Amino acid sequence: MIDGRQGATLAATLRPRLRLATAWVIGGAAVLFVANALSGWAMLVVLPLLGCIWFALAIDGIVQAWRSRDAGIPALLLAAMPLMAIPFAMFAANHALYWSHVAPSWWRLRSERAAFDAALSGGPAPAGIGGVERSGSRTAFLTGNGMLGAWSGIVHDPTHHMTGARGWNGGPVAADIRTTFGNNTIWCQRLDSHWFHCQFG
Repeated sequence: MIDGRQGATLAATLRPRLRLATAWVIGGAAVLFVANALSGWAMLVVLPLLGCIWFALAIDGIVQAWRSRDAGIPALLLAAMPLMAIPFAMFAANHALYWSHVAPSWWRLRSERAAFDAALSGGPAPAGIGGVERSGSRTAFLTGNGMLGAWSGIVHDPTHHMTGARGWNGGPVAADIRTTFGNNTIWCQRLDSHWFHCQFG
């Protein structure tokens, strides 16, 4: 049985660690977003850093739980808090990584829309575009190369057929969409009207 004094002590100990765990989840998602949007290689620094911070939270929770063992079983919340934060972190990271792929394409299309429209009419590709792929009425502007042949692009699709590529988490993509540009279309996100951000593998 926990008396009022013990409960107050446990709550006072729990609150700052809850704030730290929340900051780890939200801050970690923000850092993942920026690192992945700027350069995938930055993830090699960010991921170990976030792992070390989580490990420090876990050790701190265990130490504080041991010091508060006279408060009873609820003290185990201190040790379990980093574990409880993991599902929330995975959910936040999943969305952060998804939109960190999409946001740069959205911003680039918004900033250089006239150049992209001109390229569709036979003009030169916008500056910095690595290549242009065409498949029927669809046009893909190569915006980034990844590892193992993966690449991303801003795609103009007046048929809206690319909307069916929803395979971010490994979901199925219809064969006719997957091979549209002779590549493995993994997933697409609508940017504006007939424009999409697509990932290819």
